[in-house]
Amino acid sequence: MSFRKWTEDLRKVRGNQPNWPWLLGFALEKEFGVQRAADEGYAGEVFLDRDGHPFQEGSSERRMVAGLYHLCCRDNEGRLIIGDEEFWLLGYEWPNQGGDHEKGRRAVLVGMTVDGGLVVFECKRHDNDDPPFTALTEGLDYLSCLLRRRNYDRIVAGFRCWKRKSGKVVAKLFQDVEPNPTARAAVIVLAPGEYFSGRYARSKRGDGWPDLATVGDEVCLSFRIGFAVSDFESSAAEWI
Repeated sequence: MSFRKWTEDLRKVRGNQPNWPWLLGFALEKEFGVQRAADEGYAGEVFLDRDGHPFQEGSSERRMVAGLYHLCCRDNEGRLIIGDEEFWLLGYEWPNQGGDHEKGRRAVLVGMTVDGGLVVFECKRHDNDDPPFTALTEGLDYLSCLLRRRNYDRIVAGFRCWKRKSGKVVAKLFQDVEPNPTARAAVIVLAPGEYFSGRYARSKRGDGWPDLATVGDEVCLSFRIGFAVSDFESSAAEWI
């Protein structure tokens, strides 16, 4: 059924553009639905309150992400702004998968849109070995797991406690926003400019991701794909 549907949809593509990003988008959308629907969940807490979590300054990706989260909380009411869009950062290093073979798999940075859609930011250093497509599929793995009912219920419960705690600052735009399972989720690959325009502009392993980003909104209906440049030292970033 999928092959026939994909064939019919590909025949609708017009203009001077490659077909493969559409086909890849169809496949990602289908697999995302399968993974999201799995009746599995993490055994412990998923929403981890990182507001008071200590971190050391340094150059590792984990420290870099923790630094960005705390900077946004301190200077911008927890908001990360990409272009003219605002995202409320909820936490980092959230577990979402169980089993011995899945230890250490955590969503590196998690946020929410103004509509309540869950966002996984897949953050990479300038010299990370994973090219943009690999970063995207890793983010989709984490996002689909977070959206599974068993995990999502824990996220909602944890969010409500976190939002109500004494001294919590909530930006005006997000005052009435809660995680919404019907809102469109997103994976955003966040990295320094050198990652996109340097390391993976020179390698064939970096080919093609802008083509997928261009058609993603039309073929991936249950989630959004984004690529953005950040120096991880500011609460502002820019779309590519």
